[in-house]
Amino acid sequence: MLKKTLVAGMAFLMLSCGNQKKEEGDSGSGSVIDKVSNLNKMANSADKMEELSAKLKKLTPLTNDELKAAVPETLDGLKRKSFSAGGYAVAGMSTIEAEYGDDAKYVKVGIIDGAGESGSAIISLMAMTLSMDRESESNGTVSKNVDVNGIRSITEETKSENSISSSIKFLYKDRYSVNLDGTQYTLQELETFLKSLKLDQLK
Repeated sequence: MLKKTLVAGMAFLMLSCGNQKKEEGDSGSGSVIDKVSNLNKMANSADKMEELSAKLKKLTPLTNDELKAAVPETLDGLKRKSFSAGGYAVAGMSTIEAEYGDDAKYVKVGIIDGAGESGSAIISLMAMTLSMDRESESNGTVSKNVDVNGIRSITEETKSENSISSSIKFLYKDRYSVNLDGTQYTLQELETFLKSLKLDQLK
């Protein structure tokens, strides 16, 4: 049942995204081929995701203190200005968010522990998304599924005349969803901050 739900859900998302207007047109045949290829990849990885979800459901989520160990007081020279842990405890998920920098230029870090019923569902969907070959460009925003420091990631960068923002999302140890968002930082700069996280503290 989970396998069918995951594939159906991701297929719907793909079709929805396909209907959005792109700045650069591509051939309809190429677009269809890409979608079919991605659907095949999702179907092939669905069994693995189902096994992963079952494994995560049996695990106990980390405590707030255990998660806090992954977000250092400074991130490549940026001082941590705030953090919040346990915000989704009512939903049975263990999470932490931290912000580095100042009000005008900053980096936000978010970590979700995939242990438990709710967390495992999020990690499974994330894993399915990462399994696809995705690339799009629209209104100054470029989105790609690429390897960042050897880790399969979802990247996004938005540029305008006066601002820039970027994000990196990936899975760590097939359990933790890690998200970095940069305001007034390029994607390349954000990759540097990624190296300063203490993810090895996550068991």
